[in-house]
Amino acid sequence: MKINAITSLCLLSLIVSGCSKRGETEIVTFPLRGEVVRIDSAKLTVTVSHQAIPNYMSAMTMPFKVHDPGLLRGLAVGDSIQATLAVSHTSSWLEGISVAGKGEVRPTLTADEIITARVFRTGEMIPDESLVNQDGKAVRLSSFRGKVVVLTFIYTRCPLPDFCIRMSNHFARVQKVLQGEPGLAGKWHLLSVSFDPKFDRPAVLRRYAGEYGADFSTWDFVTDPDTTGPVIRALADGLGLEYTEDEGMIDHNLRTVIIDPDGKLVKVLTGNEWKPEELAAEIRRLAPGV
Repeated sequence: MKINAITSLCLLSLIVSGCSKRGETEIVTFPLRGEVVRIDSAKLTVTVSHQAIPNYMSAMTMPFKVHDPGLLRGLAVGDSIQATLAVSHTSSWLEGISVAGKGEVRPTLTADEIITARVFRTGEMIPDESLVNQDGKAVRLSSFRGKVVVLTFIYTRCPLPDFCIRMSNHFARVQKVLQGEPGLAGKWHLLSVSFDPKFDRPAVLRRYAGEYGADFSTWDFVTDPDTTGPVIRALADGLGLEYTEDEGMIDHNLRTVIIDPDGKLVKVLTGNEWKPEELAAEIRRLAPGV
């Protein structure tokens, strides 16, 4: 499939126009083919190992939302499917799912079963590992002791608006709101942690931060000093973040983590349903002396 110039410009506008307000009427669609890996009827998601979408996304495995629960009826793990991937400014979802071939059901662990044994517990200290920020400087969680710290995981090449792009837009909103409250000055900090240390080196992180208008006095973009990523992997495992690189793209879930001024884990927000206003309220609640 070739994407013509008009479609390319439309897609770029939808994906890059970070915090602007647009309706769901501006939608770009792509044909998608792949194999069903997991179905979650309660959350209306289907995880698909899909073929490459030319000029947009490499072949990878990732979960997709559906708006119509009827689309999941009759689907089974292992089925080959055809569908339409719809991408708006703020979200993505599958439409028109049809089964091209029935596959054998293969037992698989749920995400909760995979991560239960290794998640850090509420009230525990988060390991104080050394990371590197957008300026090439070493950063530790202890560097922000006495502040509420919120970290989320992203990678700069993530193409879908409801994954890393949404996390970065949410953090941009939180930063804007809290910087308007003088009573909170010096009492909070945001960290966007890239799990793509081979590509997301400091200069890349700095350019990415600029797309979201980040003020580095209260928001750092960090990654592993080692391009093989052992520090990020250990941190991600402890917080329930799963990610797997596949042909330059990364299949991942979402984790946003709230840490109190003493460096202890308060809460892990899963998925992308949380709101910036809710996070801002939690920061206010935990901020010292407020």
